[in-house]
Amino acid sequence: MSTIRRQITIEASPRAIWAALTTVEGLKSWLADEATVIPSVAGRFSVTVEGDEGPLTETGRFHTVRPTSKLELHFDKFSPGPWKGSALTFTTAREGEQTVVNLVHTSPGFDDPALVKQVDDDWRRALLALRDGLEG
Repeated sequence: MSTIRRQITIEASPRAIWAALTTVEGLKSWLADEATVIPSVAGRFSVTVEGDEGPLTETGRFHTVRPTSKLELHFDKFSPGPWKGSALTFTTAREGEQTVVNLVHTSPGFDDPALVKQVDDDWRRALLALRDGLEG
């Protein structure tokens, strides 16, 4: 099982980052082309991204929801994309005028080094888009 870890510092409040992680408008601003979210424990979510081969939708449930500090998602094991059966955790911590966002994405399906590199690169780009959207 492989784990992808990423960290980024954003000049925004934890509340603004939380909204970007847990609302349809927020997710569409940096990650997804379409989204549905019910940000509560056991609440469902889906994110759809347009890829080279058409739209790809990942679905799952919220596992941990601690507003403005921790969000843990579990992707359905039957999702069609590379995140199926994985767990994704975001944590935030305030540092002065900035907020540090940590991402941990773990999956038993991350056994192919090429897939791990692709997902890691996708998260790097996505977190930069999150920062650009909140700071711009």
